[in-house]
Amino acid sequence: MELLTYFMKFDRIPVVPILGYPALISLNQTSSISLLEPEKQAKVVKYISEEYGTDALLPLLDLTVEAETLGVEVGYREIDAPRVRRTIDVKEVRERKSNGRIPIMAETVRAIKKISGNLPVGFYVTGPFTIAGQVIGIANLLKFILINPKTLPPLLDIVVETSIEYANKLNDSGADFIVIAEPSSSLISVSQFREFSKPYLRKLTKALDVGMVLHICGRSRHLLAEMIETGAAGISIDQNIPMLDAVSMAPKDTLVFGNYSPVNLMMEDPATIRINVLNMLGSVKNRKNVVSSTGCDIPSKTPPENIRAFIETSKSIKRV
Repeated sequence: MELLTYFMKFDRIPVVPILGYPALISLNQTSSISLLEPEKQAKVVKYISEEYGTDALLPLLDLTVEAETLGVEVGYREIDAPRVRRTIDVKEVRERKSNGRIPIMAETVRAIKKISGNLPVGFYVTGPFTIAGQVIGIANLLKFILINPKTLPPLLDIVVETSIEYANKLNDSGADFIVIAEPSSSLISVSQFREFSKPYLRKLTKALDVGMVLHICGRSRHLLAEMIETGAAGISIDQNIPMLDAVSMAPKDTLVFGNYSPVNLMMEDPATIRINVLNMLGSVKNRKNVVSSTGCDIPSKTPPENIRAFIETSKSIKRV
């Protein structure tokens, strides 16, 4: 089923938070095992689905898969997302060095599909600009934009082809939609986004015949119109953009996911969360293209009762 059609059929606000790592504590399972063993990650996704009742399935958020194939060194953490441990020089980026964990992630999609029931299965890829920052270091990437911008198109060409290849593998393995996580684009201006991010995002969205949701967290309000123009089926926004602003700007056939603060979700009590969710969604409950979500990945140490309060309150809001 088409992504827009699926989410518009609800008579309430559907809810799909960026949720994964808190489940590791409940399952007594490490990040490395979960990301390297498809059945283990499927176990995490199944737990989240059964425990919280999300309206779509998503895996653990990992922004290092593509960068690792290009030669960077990745380090795992106990119950949090892996991070780049060692970057490489821009001159070293000539082509993809290996398949890395792409085959593992493709198998993970197949494992999740087996337990998905009637729920759509999504999977993450990393946005081209963010991959480039992972590969050569974000400070170096921003420096090149200012002092040697001609260096970047060859790098971004390699990066986007890697992202397209990965996304196609996920799609072929059964992913019903793809979330493009592009957080580093929030660090650049509109003109820089138009030159160094947007063309590559458009190339990615055009390359696949599957619904794609563009997620840019951080201070990305200045990019809202540009995000809508990338060709993505939906946009996922952070808490600094009021939901009504995003929904008012987005066409009716563009989904808007957002946008509870993950940090607040971890720190607040359930009663406060319920009030804030009602406030967040109250002005947009009559819009059928809205999906309740979080502004970014929910921290691993977020209490289960807080997650449950967010999801249950979101589900209680009827569309009018």
